[in-house]
Amino acid sequence: MAGASAGSDDGAVCDINVTPMTDVLLSLLIIFMVATPQENTQLPVNIPTSSPVQSPSDPNATLLISIDAAGKAKLGETELSDDYDAMVATLKANPKLLADGKVAIDADGKVPYGKVIRVMAAARDAGVPAVGIASNRLL
Repeated sequence: MAGASAGSDDGAVCDINVTPMTDVLLSLLIIFMVATPQENTQLPVNIPTSSPVQSPSDPNATLLISIDAAGKAKLGETELSDDYDAMVATLKANPKLLADGKVAIDADGKVPYGKVIRVMAAARDAGVPAVGIASNRLL
């Protein structure tokens, strides 16, 4: 017959030799990497030079719940009660808070963590979907 028999060993290899193919592909990769133009373009970025300052009387400002070192919480200029239910009722009564749907909490560094969490929970129970933490700008 025309084909090789099972017992004959004529030196023909039936496996694909991938070494030359790998060498050619790596050579092409290096050639394309060298031939590709290297553009060092920089995109202009506008970085603000100063942070915007919002006053408490600004109608577009985010409402701020501030907690002083003694643990007294204020929503803007309104004093918040230490009673949890009264605090939730005061937050629910603020129309801007419910219309904006966001509030930031600014607490003194000496305030216990539990007090801040309690104010955050009261804001969430009042129906405010976005409760954040206000921080000082770090430079």
